[in-house]
Amino acid sequence: MKLKLSLFLYLGLFSVSLIASPGAHGPNGEHLEQNNKSNGEIGRQADGSVLMPMKHQALLNIRTQFASLTVANKYVQMDAVVKPHPEGYAIIQPSSDGRLDATTHGLPTSGTKIEAGDILGFIRYQYTAFDLTNQTSELVAVRNQIEQTNRDVNRLTRLGDLASRQKLEQLQTQLTIFKQQEKVLQKGLEKSEALVSPISGILINNSVSRGQWVEAGKTLFEIVSPEKFIFEGVTSDIELVNKLSTAEVMQVPGLSLNYLGHSPESVNGLVHTNFENQSRIKKNNLLLNQTVTIKAPIDEKIEGILLPSKAIVLSPNNLPQVWIKLSAERFLPQIVEYQPQEPGVVVVTNGLGADNRVVVEGASLLNQVR
Repeated sequence: MKLKLSLFLYLGLFSVSLIASPGAHGPNGEHLEQNNKSNGEIGRQADGSVLMPMKHQALLNIRTQFASLTVANKYVQMDAVVKPHPEGYAIIQPSSDGRLDATTHGLPTSGTKIEAGDILGFIRYQYTAFDLTNQTSELVAVRNQIEQTNRDVNRLTRLGDLASRQKLEQLQTQLTIFKQQEKVLQKGLEKSEALVSPISGILINNSVSRGQWVEAGKTLFEIVSPEKFIFEGVTSDIELVNKLSTAEVMQVPGLSLNYLGHSPESVNGLVHTNFENQSRIKKNNLLLNQTVTIKAPIDEKIEGILLPSKAIVLSPNNLPQVWIKLSAERFLPQIVEYQPQEPGVVVVTNGLGADNRVVVEGASLLNQVR
């Protein structure tokens, strides 16, 4: 009789230890009671917990870790837009009206790699019949004056000492002026304006084509350096702009940014901040006007529990939650508050207590159990 009683007490204590495991208390040390008993079936229970045998946990690769409080640097996230850097951006505009003509290689298309000094096309001025007649007559008149002045200079030169030195110098000066006028007129009639790229980069063709009539100042091409960008972030916290120094782009691991400053004006209640990329990553897959998320550390500390971001799942009410392991085969959902820490890591600031056993692998699968 005593042996049976001892065995009964042992089994009872063993079963209690399974239920009241290290993860069976809340963030303030309160005991997490299970109000409804298990119905003996695998899956979601009446109290919201999930009953799952060990072999099924192994099949779904359910892994847990003990939660521990830590102090970490605080990070903030901002939405940002990729903008061209002034040092890595150029626009190609003609200085006069005319028709666009291609080089021997044709007009470049968007995406073409361009080197500084490359000629992208030519602008040929197209005169009206009246303008062409006036321009041609002026050129003919200037050339006649050049011929006459040349004859006068040659005649005075042959006279030698008998010729007036002052008169000869005046004629030579006039001859120089006439030749300069001829070059200007000839350039306007016969030569075209070359469109030269001032920087190296990737070209954007603004839908221009051969023979198109363009006006002076129209943007025909844009050149963008793939290594230099400005990231324009927005925030409603005016105090935050004085705490920024560096940042990272969440979509491009390893791309570090340097804080340049903020705009002195508020736009719709938002402050615009500017960052430039420090690391020259050429293949960063970033596009102009692309929306990205930047993460910036600030000089503040935050206390919480570091967890992999995949440990956070959504409850039926779309609230963030984690799964706590209550016993060997029972898991309980727990609503939490958290902040992103770094790519793949979050810090839970409320909802968990030290030594909770939190599911860090397979939480999304556990969340789907019904």
